[in-house]
Amino acid sequence: MKTISWGRGLRTAALFFVLALTLTGCGLKQSEDSAETDTTTEGTGTTTDPSTSTSTGTDLTTIAPASVETTLTTHLALATNAAKVWKANAELVYVSVEIPASLAQDSGNEVYVFGSPDDATNWWTYSLSQSTDKFVRAIIPKEDYLGADITPINTQYWKMNYVEAFQLAEANGGAAFRTTNPGSAATLYLSQRAPRGWLWWTAEYVAPSGEQFTLLINPNLGEVVDESGNEVAPSIDSTSTDTTSTGTSDTLTN
Repeated sequence: MKTISWGRGLRTAALFFVLALTLTGCGLKQSEDSAETDTTTEGTGTTTDPSTSTSTGTDLTTIAPASVETTLTTHLALATNAAKVWKANAELVYVSVEIPASLAQDSGNEVYVFGSPDDATNWWTYSLSQSTDKFVRAIIPKEDYLGADITPINTQYWKMNYVEAFQLAEANGGAAFRTTNPGSAATLYLSQRAPRGWLWWTAEYVAPSGEQFTLLINPNLGEVVDESGNEVAPSIDSTSTDTTSTGTSDTLTN
């Protein structure tokens, strides 16, 4: 599997900028309107389990991850159903969620990316504004976004939503980075990637200065590592076996 280049902040920032302009300025219909057409045609060290939180705050660092699960499940279903209209065999390959510097709930954008064996050239994307529920569907050439060689997401091991992953990142250096770099924003990416070819949430913090801080969170076990695969925090269930890659299973014995 080809490793995705995670140092492509300009590409990702450009995509989010275009999506933000489109979502806020074009007056699209709400996501429940099934008659909407595509915008582009062929012619998103600490091992405490955040999911146990009972906070009712609206800051993404304190809300209970379970409180957004129903909404996120609905968003994924909308994106998947729309992708199946594009190609019946469409598969989810990538998810990203933008978290602005305010960390306010329902203030970012979600992007769901799908591929199909029937289209070797393009990705199909479904981009949703959390604040308005407006969405944009677009076909983007693979060479312009993400590259061509990405393994479809093994959803069997997607057991952690982006809020829970973000809170683990915060507890293991993310919060300290934001304190040192006021105004920092973050984006979380879900994909099969190195290390191990596993499914990971990649939490990428970017300061106004351009400085970055990145952690990877395994959405099946809760393990936190750096980009080289060095353990930052052990898995929440350290005796579990992860088989999120397409190869041989690895057993964690932390």
